[in-house]
Amino acid sequence: MVDYSAEDALVLNHFFTNLDKPIFLTKNLHPEVWALMQARYSRSQKGMREGFLELLKEDPENFEKLKQILSNTNSEVQMDAAINKAIQFMEKWVLGYGHSSVAEGAVVGVCFEGVSIIASKVIEDNRLASYIEKSTRYVEFDRNSFYIDAVLKDSKFGSDVVNLTSELFDAYQNLSEPVLDYIRKSSPLKAGENEAAWKRATAARRFDSTRYLLPACTKTSIGWTVNARQLAHGISKLLSHPLAEMREIGEATRQEGKKVLPSLLKYADENQYFKNTQTRMEKLTQELVPMETVPPIRPVTLVAGPHNPDEVILSAILYRYSQKSFRELLFDVRAMNYETKQRVFDEFLSGQGQFDWPMRELEHVSFTFDVLMDYGAFRDIQRHRLMTQTNQLLTTFHGFDTPPDIIASGAEVQSQFEKVMKEANELFRRIHPVHPWEAQYIVPLAYRKRVLITANIRELHHFIKLRSTPQGHYSYRLIARQMYELLKSNYPFTSKYLVCHLNDDELGRLQSEQKLEEKISKGLI
Repeated sequence: MVDYSAEDALVLNHFFTNLDKPIFLTKNLHPEVWALMQARYSRSQKGMREGFLELLKEDPENFEKLKQILSNTNSEVQMDAAINKAIQFMEKWVLGYGHSSVAEGAVVGVCFEGVSIIASKVIEDNRLASYIEKSTRYVEFDRNSFYIDAVLKDSKFGSDVVNLTSELFDAYQNLSEPVLDYIRKSSPLKAGENEAAWKRATAARRFDSTRYLLPACTKTSIGWTVNARQLAHGISKLLSHPLAEMREIGEATRQEGKKVLPSLLKYADENQYFKNTQTRMEKLTQELVPMETVPPIRPVTLVAGPHNPDEVILSAILYRYSQKSFRELLFDVRAMNYETKQRVFDEFLSGQGQFDWPMRELEHVSFTFDVLMDYGAFRDIQRHRLMTQTNQLLTTFHGFDTPPDIIASGAEVQSQFEKVMKEANELFRRIHPVHPWEAQYIVPLAYRKRVLITANIRELHHFIKLRSTPQGHYSYRLIARQMYELLKSNYPFTSKYLVCHLNDDELGRLQSEQKLEEKISKGLI
């Protein structure tokens, strides 16, 4: 280990958790500096701490100032000024290394408040990132918080759009109490159950139904954890989008992002390929494909799968522990009898614990599903970003789903629900021929949309197990179960270890809420 001087150690201790161990974390380090240091890591014989110190000392005047600040004062303003000057000095290195690769190392948090649900799905259509979004299950949405697109507002449909949005929020609020009343009467508090947990579980189930009334223009909030390279790509997609809201969000994100990542977001701009391809393909599709749609036989259809998934998976499993080529192993597997194949599969998958997932060998086999789901369920399913998803525009063309609790709450509740759904459909069909993109904003979450999903069998292990649990929303539980049934019937060997929860609890969230109450009572949270 390097023997640092007291002054050098003073500086390094501000930015690293230790100076004498081979494993350490950074702290107080600007994301662009961290990105640069990672890039230098790959081209230097020096360690991270030595390289960082060396780079700081290349600007001796600022290095002296940094030491004085750390020695004599806790002034954040002075510290920020010194760090910013160091960043400006380091910028030449950032550009020299190539901004794209350096940008992988700079991770930031981006907050979006007051963006539409439509916009949230565009923002979240970036794979290499993490998101958290305001929940329609636990939060009551404000009737005065919605986005009206300027194109719609200034069109002949403007007043109709405002009136429909108001009606949808009226229904969302008006049906809240009768639906909650039905749920609590049909699933009363039982002996031994925690009342606070029961109240939260019943309230969540209520919102699971009433959220279907929310229009897609409803405003929401998102937290986005993303590296600079993916952020630049996401900004580019937003700036190239047909909808004005997306372009506005993209520009605001770029401007705010440059305050933190001035070097790494220099080239974030609209993408002509994205824009031009959208225009060309819309025109070509309208020319070649009739608009009429045929109601599906079932919401989930398996449209593509490999013809020999068992052999591919088994060969991939053995490949990890062998020195043979994949082709050689494929011949070996084909020569095995069924019992031997089963033994290999069982040895590889049977030892999983409750929180384990299969290893990566299962990723070599993928399946494609055409899924028709309500937009509320899509909001959850889209988060599975390892899946490849191709989305169609949100429309009313495929009808809407009426939640079972809406129906069970009585004829009057169901009538109010269906009345506003029909009004939304009528207005949408008037707007769509003129403004197909903007028309999406008025569509309630109850309406269905299509999405083409391709996923490897390992991701399907995760998706089906997670999305079929009783505490999940009934809509995506149905989708997970149908995927499970299709795989089990068509690929029984490959799907042997898939876990699908087939039980329906009255209050799926109750068990989780009771565990939370137990932790609270024990002072654990």
